Amino acid sequence: MNKIIRDPIHKDIELTEAELKILDTPQMQRLRRIKQNGLAYIVYPSMNVTRFEHSLGVMYLAGKVARHLNLSNDDAQDLRLAGLLHDTGHLPFSHLLKIKNFSHEKNSAELIKHTEITDILNFYGINPDKIVDLIFGIGVYGKIISSDIDVDKMDYLIRDSYYAGVAYGIIDIDRIIGCIKFYEKNLVIDEGGLEAVEKLLIARNMMHQTVYRHHTKRIAESMFSRAYDYAKENLTIEKLSEMDDCDLLNFLENKCSEGVASHYIKEILTRLKNRNLFKRFYVAKYEETGEIFCRDVREDKKKFECKICDALGIPYDYLLADLPEVRLKEYDAMIYISNHNKNIYKIDEISELANALKQTEISRLTFCIYVDGKYTGRQKDFCPEKFITFKQRKLEI
Repeated sequence: MNKIIRDPIHKDIELTEAELKILDTPQMQRLRRIKQNGLAYIVYPSMNVTRFEHSLGVMYLAGKVARHLNLSNDDAQDLRLAGLLHDTGHLPFSHLLKIKNFSHEKNSAELIKHTEITDILNFYGINPDKIVDLIFGIGVYGKIISSDIDVDKMDYLIRDSYYAGVAYGIIDIDRIIGCIKFYEKNLVIDEGGLEAVEKLLIARNMMHQTVYRHHTKRIAESMFSRAYDYAKENLTIEKLSEMDDCDLLNFLENKCSEGVASHYIKEILTRLKNRNLFKRFYVAKYEETGEIFCRDVREDKKKFECKICDALGIPYDYLLADLPEVRLKEYDAMIYISNHNKNIYKIDEISELANALKQTEISRLTFCIYVDGKYTGRQKDFCPEKFITFKQRKLEI
């Protein structure tokens, strides 16, 4: 008899013997202690969902898609295991650690191929390389796990909405899954599921605006990231891959007790514990800032911050710049429409609502500067034009 786990989102989730063995590995159990949304609980107190729960949900939805497509038992099992294992490579506070060239998918692949997970997969006649390919979205079925509209996004949108206590994650997942098909090796949504996908994009848009990019959350994350920057030389990917959220916090608080930065790290961690956060100092629309400026800030944000600190007499690291990443992959979702010339279209090509949502999302992105609250009074001395390049616009007559 299969094991059943009770989930607040999908209700009963059954696990096969192989899945249960994988679930009990240290690599999977570590995900119980890694929050899906980092410091979001500072704003939404119940938002403590973990990557463990999310992985179970992705596995469940992958199996549901496999049943809809009438895949073989072996292909269905591979898909479910890819869903279960897709986040094993995430590091603690994963989206807050800015590690150059790091990919959690690549890290997941390392764990799947070189740990006891490998032995379990081989014991049950499952090819680890095939699971890795699915996680990377390789092959026809890989797009179920990683693509524009995949089971990963379906689960985290509805799950994060539930735990945040907001009503934006009401998505007709059954309808979307029921309209999934493959056309010329593309994963597409049949035209009958267009409205359901539009509703998913609405949920995504609202979750990003109100939850994922909430300014207080972004401030807390910027503070944590700066504190981590001073300790990262002592942490390898291999070491971080064995840590959970508490392990990293303990390391930052106790192991980094020496050096000039130790006082700053401890101060920031204490402030995060007590929700004594920096304040917004400056806000500008992302689409108003120049492309060269955005590139320069991304390449050397610390240099940009130091210029303003020098000009305003603010101590270094007590002024933080926050330039958002533009992620609009979901608007590339393909819709299949019969009796048309080319049959498949990007959703923003045929849906006025999707196109409007895309434009709205871009227009609401903001570039922000945060400072320690004691320095907010220096706003009167701050002249943005000296530091920020704005787009040149033609005069409208």
